[in-house]
This record gives sequence, C-alpha cells and structure tokens, in this order.
Amino acid sequence: MNQNEAGAVLRPLPAPVAAGGALRQNEGSRPTASGTPPPFSPQSTSVSRGTAAPPARTSGTGRSSSSSLGGGSLAESARVPAPGTRIHQYELIRQLGSGGMGTVFLARDTRLGRRVAIKFLHSTNPEVTQRFLVEARATARCSHENIVIIYEVGEYEGSPFMVLEYLQGQPLNKAVSGQRLPATRAAELMVPVVRALATAHAHGIVHRDLKPENILVTEAGSLKVLDFGIAKVLQAPERAESTNVVPLPAPSGAGALPASEGDGETQSHLTRGGAILGTLSYMSPEQWRGSEEVDCRTDIWAVGIMLFRMLAGKHPLDPLRGPQLAVTAFMDEPMPRLRDVAPDVPPALAEVVDRCLLKHKAQRWPDALALLRALEPFLPGRYTSEVRLDESPYAGLSSFQESDANRFFGRSKEIAALVGRLKDRPLLAVVGPSGAGKSSFVRAGLVPVLKRSGEAWEAHVVRPGRQPLAALAHLLTPLVTSSTSLAEDLKEHNRLIERMRKEPGIVGSVLRSRARREKRRILLFVDQFEELYTQVADAQERRAFTACLSGIADDATSPMRVVLSLRSDFLDRVPEDERFMAELNQGLFFLTTPGREGLRDALVQPAERAGYRFESPELVESMLQHLAATQGALPLLQFAATQLWEQRDPTRKQLTQRSYLDMGGIAGALATHADSVLNGLPSQGQQLARTVLLRLVTPERTRAIVSLEELRELSRDKGELQQVTDQLVQARLLVVQTGGGAVGGTVELVHESLISGWPTLKRWLDEGQEDSVFLEQLRTAARQWQSNDQDSDLLWRGELVEEARRFQRRYVGELPKAQQAFLEATFAQETQATRRKRALVVGAMVFLSLLLAAAAVALVVLQKATKEAREAAEVKGRAEQEARQHLEKAQAEKRERQEAYRKVEQTSQELATINARLQRINADLEEALAQAEHAKQRAKAAQKRANKNALAAKRNALAAKRAEQEALRAAKELQLARDKDQKRIEELEKELGSIIPTLFMGQ
Repeated sequence: MNQNEAGAVLRPLPAPVAAGGALRQNEGSRPTASGTPPPFSPQSTSVSRGTAAPPARTSGTGRSSSSSLGGGSLAESARVPAPGTRIHQYELIRQLGSGGMGTVFLARDTRLGRRVAIKFLHSTNPEVTQRFLVEARATARCSHENIVIIYEVGEYEGSPFMVLEYLQGQPLNKAVSGQRLPATRAAELMVPVVRALATAHAHGIVHRDLKPENILVTEAGSLKVLDFGIAKVLQAPERAESTNVVPLPAPSGAGALPASEGDGETQSHLTRGGAILGTLSYMSPEQWRGSEEVDCRTDIWAVGIMLFRMLAGKHPLDPLRGPQLAVTAFMDEPMPRLRDVAPDVPPALAEVVDRCLLKHKAQRWPDALALLRALEPFLPGRYTSEVRLDESPYAGLSSFQESDANRFFGRSKEIAALVGRLKDRPLLAVVGPSGAGKSSFVRAGLVPVLKRSGEAWEAHVVRPGRQPLAALAHLLTPLVTSSTSLAEDLKEHNRLIERMRKEPGIVGSVLRSRARREKRRILLFVDQFEELYTQVADAQERRAFTACLSGIADDATSPMRVVLSLRSDFLDRVPEDERFMAELNQGLFFLTTPGREGLRDALVQPAERAGYRFESPELVESMLQHLAATQGALPLLQFAATQLWEQRDPTRKQLTQRSYLDMGGIAGALATHADSVLNGLPSQGQQLARTVLLRLVTPERTRAIVSLEELRELSRDKGELQQVTDQLVQARLLVVQTGGGAVGGTVELVHESLISGWPTLKRWLDEGQEDSVFLEQLRTAARQWQSNDQDSDLLWRGELVEEARRFQRRYVGELPKAQQAFLEATFAQETQATRRKRALVVGAMVFLSLLLAAAAVALVVLQKATKEAREAAEVKGRAEQEARQHLEKAQAEKRERQEAYRKVEQTSQELATINARLQRINADLEEALAQAEHAKQRAKAAQKRANKNALAAKRNALAAKRAEQEALRAAKELQLARDKDQKRIEELEKELGSIIPTLFMGQ
C-alpha cells in the first residue's frame, strides 16, 4: 500500500460504484469504475498521512512499526524511560521496539524472577490514559492459554503502561509465508485463535483489529493473540464527527517478531468517534461504513479473511489493495466464494469460511463458540473422507506411523514448536524419557504436518541397529545404483559402506542432489538413536555414522533436515564425537509426557472420531489421574484405551466404566494382557517365551533388535520356537520388521514400557541380571570366535571359564549353536590345559623329590665339612696360641739380648753382627706372626666356604692344616735359630770371659 493510499480520506462512495460498477486495476494501481472517475481520487481528498519508519528488528523478540499521529495527535511527547529504570518491581533491560503508539521494553520482574515485556503508550492525555487502564484491566481478567497474559497495568510519569508475558516466536503471517495450506493445517492454526476469541467475547471484549500480525506462533508451539481491546482504547473521546483517516502502526505485541518489510497491509487505521478503526485488509463492512456498532461478529469476519487467504493463497478481493478494499462496504456486492477461487477446498469447510464473510453480520456465525464448533471437525485426525468404524482408533503398544496421523492427538503445541525450530536448525534431537512417544511424535505428528504445510517434503526413516552404516547404505543404494540383479545391489551396497567410512559427506551429497532434482525438501528421521550406543561396540563405527549425519545437516539453507529421537538417559554418550555434539547442542528438543490436557485429547478425541464417547467424565478423570503419576503414561494410555475399545458397548456407542474395571484399570491392563498370553502357552512354550523375551532386552534394559535367524538359534526345536514367536507377535507383545539388511527380518519388543511395566518380565530380568550381562559377553565372544575361523586364541581362559561353568550349572534355557560351540571349545581347551598342568605337576613333584634327596646329602656333607672346619679352626687356634707364646718368649729374649748387646756393644764388632742377626730373627718372627694372621684369615674364609659346600670346606681344612704345619715349621726353625744363637751367645760369653781378664791384665 503506497503513501497516497495509506492517507486517503474515505468519503461517501459515488453512486455508480455503490451500484456495483466493476472495479479494475489500472497502471497507476488505482481503482476505477467503468465509465466513471476513480472514486478515491487524490484531488478530491484531504490527506493526513504519517511517515512510516522501518520496523525495529530485535533478537527474536519484539515487533514495532512507527508512524506519527495526524488529525489531533494522540501522542503528546511522552518521555520514554531509559534502560535500567526501575518501575515498581520491574527493571527495564533493553528496548525491543518503538512506534508512534508506544515503546516496548524487555524487563525483569525482580520479585518473581522472570522476564516480562512492558509496553508504554505514547500519550499524556489523562482521559486516554484512564480509558487505557480500564480497558487493559478488563482484558487482564480475560485469561486463556491463547491470549497474551497481562500481568499488570499502571501509569509512569503520566504515560500508561502494561506488563505482558514475554514471548518468543514469529507472527502468523511469517509462519504461513503466503502459502496455500491444506484444510487440516488451516483449521489447526485458526482453532486456537477462535478459542481465544470465544473467551474474550464471553467477557464482552472485541479485538477489532484481528490479523496475522497480531497472532504470534511461539517457539513453544502455542498461538497467542495480542492486543485484545487496545484498538478500542486508542479511540479519543467523542468529538465532532470527522471523516479523517489517521494512519497508526500495528500495536506492538509482547514478544512478537517484526512484520514483513514493505507489507503495506500491516498498517492500522484509527478514526475519531464513529469513524473507521482497523487494518484495511481485514476490516468488516461495518468497520468500513462506520455507522454500525462493532461487535464480536467483526472478529469473525477477520477470521474468515485469514482462513480464505490460507486456503486460497490470496485475499478474497485480490488484486485490490488499500482503500480499493472499500468495496467491502457495498452490502449488495457479495464476497467471492472460496470454492470459486480454490475448488479443491472441502465443501463443508468452504461453507464455514463463506458464512464468516457474509456482509450482513446478522447472517454470519452468531459468536466465536459457534464458529469453533464448525471448525473443530476439520482438525487433523478428525477430518477424513473415510472412517472405518470397526477399526480401533488407538495404537495400543505399537508406535504411531505416518498413516496414523488422523488418530494422533495431544501433541499439537509440541509439533508446532518443532516445525518452527526446523526452519532454523538443520539438525534436531527429540530427547525424552522412555515412553514419552518420541517415535510416534515424529512419525505421526511432525512428518504429516510438514507434508500438509504447503511445501513438498519427503521423509525417510532409519534405525542404527548393529550396523548403522549399513542402514544408511540401504537408504542410499537405490539412489546411486541402476543395477538389475540382487548380487550387483549387494556389491554396490558394500562398496557404499566402505565409501561412507572414507567419505562421510557422500550421504549428504546424494540426498541434496535428490532434493534439488525433485524440487522438494527431505527429512531424515533417525529413530531410536540410542541403539548406536547399546548395539554398536566399535567407537570408530559410531563416529563414522555421526560424521555422515553431520554431512547431511550441515547448513540451515540446505533442503535437508535430520531429526533424531534419543532417550534422555543416553544424552551423555553423544559427546564422544565432539563435532557432532557441537552441532546438535543447539538443536535439542526435549519432549516429556503430554500434560493432562494432551493426555485427555489422546484419550477422548480418537473415540469421538470413531463415533464413540466415554460413559462418564469420571471415567476419563480416573484414567487421567492414574496416568499423571505413571511413568511412560502415553503407551499405557494407548494400550488401556485399546483394551477398553475391544470391550466397548456398540449399542450405546460408549466405552464403559464396567469394562474399565473388568480389565483391571490402566495399571493392570498391560500386565494382565501379557500374563494371559503367557498362561495360554504350554509349559515348554512359556520357557521358550521367557528365553525369547530376555534375549530381546539388553543389559542396559533397553530393547534389542535381534534377527529372526539368531532368534531361531535359541532352541533346537525350531518349529516350537517359531510358533511361540508368532503367538507373541499376534498378541502385540513383539513386532517383526523386514528389510534393513537382516535376512528374514528382525524382532523386538513392541514397546519399552513392557520392560518396566510388566512385573513378570521385570522379575525375570532381576533374577537373571547376572546372566544377562554374561550372555551379552558370550554373544560377543562367540561372534568374534566364529568370524575369525574359530581361532583358539579367542577362547576364554582363567576366571571366565569358571564363570562359564557356574553359568552352565544355573542356566535353564537353551543357548544358540554358536554360543554352545564356543563354550564347548572353551571347556575342551580348559580340560586339555588342566591335563597338561597335571603332568607338569607330577614331573615337578618327582623333580622336587630328587632335589630334596640331593639337598639331604648335601646337608650331611655340609655338616661334616662344617665339623672339619670347626676342628681346623680349633687347631689353628692352638697354633696361634703357641705362636703367641713363642713370640712372647722371643720378645723376652730380644729384650735380654738387647740388654746384653748394650753391655758389650763397645767391645766387639761381632757383637754388632750378633745384634744384626737378632734383628733378622725378629723380622722372621714378625713374618711368622703375619703368616699366622694370614693363615687365620684364610681359615675364616675357608669356614665360610665350608658353609656353602662340602668340597670347599675340605679345601679350607687342608689349607688350615698346611697353615698349621707352616706355623709349626716356622716355630721349629725359630727354635733352632734360637738354640743356635743361644749356643753362639754362650760361646761369645766364654770368649768374652777369656778376653776380659786379659783386658784387665793389660791395664
């Protein structure tokens, strides 16, 4: 809408146009009537136009557009508070947007610890302020989940303000993006809006300016209607009638995103008393005329316009724009019928929309509640062309599939939130506890909504299983090969797996090429992502798989989206691949069990769709009350409802209280059904059923996917095992899936709630917890042993063998052939090893006996040698004693000789010679002493050596004897020398005796 059109003044319409002259668009984009001047010529109008400012964009929140107020300005230069200002318990954080009407701030509630949006009205007019406060307080009392909450209203320095809940999301016009929507999707978007209108109208509040820009689709998936009653407040007090049209901005909704730039239809128009108020594209005839009272049917007209645009992709009066839409006021010109523009719209829905757009308001729907009742049958799951009344509307323990979308209820808010996240995030993980319905949420909720959104979507589902790369290759092989034989397909499949390990980006390249070639978007859903950690032991294989997923979801502008479903208790395993976790970190979508209303919808609406109802509200409340405190409430609800449906009363079309009590309520429904199935089996069949069920649970107590071929190995009686498996499948306790690379298909428990919700299975698991861990080890070891040509090095040894023997003694079931063969080979190897050990022990005993005998002989020899050494030591001691005695005597003699020498030293040279000889004798004596000491040391060494062995002791004894002999010989020689010297001394004394008298005589 251009500036001239935005500021045009609406005059009474010229007669030719009022008579129904056909309008057409000329080059100047102005409406003209055939043969008449344009009815809204700028030359014939007085213009009061505002200058539009570009909308202020914020970080995902806030919306504003601005224009000045003309024709007696409403804004009177009110001062805008600055960030950081404190108003009561609210502290302003930052400005979200500003326009001619007011300014919106993000603020914190310091008392309740939450973020809020505060909208300040640019007015200091006391009367306007008072009317604003009265109307805002009235709106605040209008509480509904689809109406933005007003926490508080007040006045700050003469300017009124309101405190609103802070929301994040985008306006409806951006969420729809001008696309044509399927009937169910359009109804799904508009029903929450009509519910909000019904509540507001019940409080006497009319919106007056309802349009997509005032409807916010939050990130949580809910729809919120903004600015109820505010348009009415902005009307100034009654003055003289004026036909001036005053352009105003769209009121700034709390948390709303900015409207599309350049969208001329987002401008609101406010007049003085009795004049036009609203947005041109959505204004009702009574708003255009200005002479009729505006009531709830004005909002119904706006709903009709929005529905028309969603279903037909354009405005009913397209290509008219701006003031050209004044033809709406021509009461004798009916609006175009929806089926004339969009013939594929269901006739019943087209009639609902056409009735909304009847120009005489008395002919429209009388109120929003009546319109709501007319639209609800077109909601997803309620509207279908064919309804089989004999088919159960509940899924039981089975997961919902895409084909079950028409009976999937209770998740509309979460689905809308996830759809919004998918626009910006290429990789998302739906994370939640077991039993939250993650798989059903994506398969029956997200995928159908995407496909009916108006865009072309293609969805593929894979499960990691034991061979995650093979699962991806199974998806890609048909896209990259043109082979015509199974053998070629298998070769290509294996080549693709190896290529994905080396080039993980190949998966994304192939899928993106397909998306661009087919001109559609592709969603890859990786279901049960936790299987990557429970069933794939090789960390490199896991990283290769996550690398492939990263290569698929690499950019938000790509036509590819990847969604995972992951149990929340396995979330801490994802960071093993840091790159993948970094990409996934911003795409975590937590899904919990539905709230009470969601469970109510999932319980009641499928029955209503099938034409049934519950016998009493108390029955529904009783079931909901039990589910509120039950883990895995959703599958239990579905199963209990299925059991209740099977016992329905077809005469009264009711699900009865008696049937509910007979089946034991929700708590007993699952256990009763499973136990009844077991009790119906023979004793051998019950034992086989226990073996099968325990095999289908991992040590972490999650579901295990087991091939039929492997399952058949659990018993030697293949026929009976197959019969038991078939009975469990027919009883919906097990599910068989074909394809995925497994020969014959795979088997798994129908739902994980059986693991924790069936007391019998839980007791078996508790009793066999140790066996469960051991069996998993045995399966892995046997598989490796078989794949390596039964390499004996892979057989168990040591403590594992003892544990295997204990297991074999207590285990009552049958083992597969491969595992039994592995145990037998292990036991055989252990037996052979035991025999070898026994032979070695006997030989060792004989050797030890001989060694002990030799040791005894050696001990005797050693004792004898010790005795001899002791005797030698005694001999040595005596020799030493004698040597000391001789030495002492020799020393005494030396002293005596020295004394004699001192007496005769002056008499003769011969005395000196004798003295020298005596010195030599002393030296010889010292040498003899040294030799004796040396002999003593050698005797000690000989004694030590004697302690080691007998031979050394003998040698030491001989050495000691020789030492003793040498000592005796030395002593004898000394004795001889002493005797000789004594004799010589005597001779010398005699000679001296003869010399001395001669000397005296000479004197």
